[in-house]
Amino acid sequence: MHGNGKVPMFKMRPNMGALTGALVVFLLGALIFYEGHRDPGNIPAQDRSKLIFTISIVISGILLIVSTGRMWFKHLWHDRYAGKKRKHRKTRS
Repeated sequence: MHGNGKVPMFKMRPNMGALTGALVVFLLGALIFYEGHRDPGNIPAQDRSKLIFTISIVISGILLIVSTGRMWFKHLWHDRYAGKKRKHRKTRS
């Protein structure tokens, strides 16, 4: 329980920080991949750039899953408490 006994409301929006991080990591990996393949004679640089690009794709995928994690659970897709009103009990004195 949270606060006054109410369950926190989950919004159906992705986490923009993690989503932006995924985009930045992917773009940096693509840039390194491009730079590694500019010289066709430098085979070790090409291999390193492929490895770095693969790692950046994995990290971007993980960040994408983290940012949209709330959307993966169907039981969070609705607000159960929107229509219910709280009943107050009268105490006898």
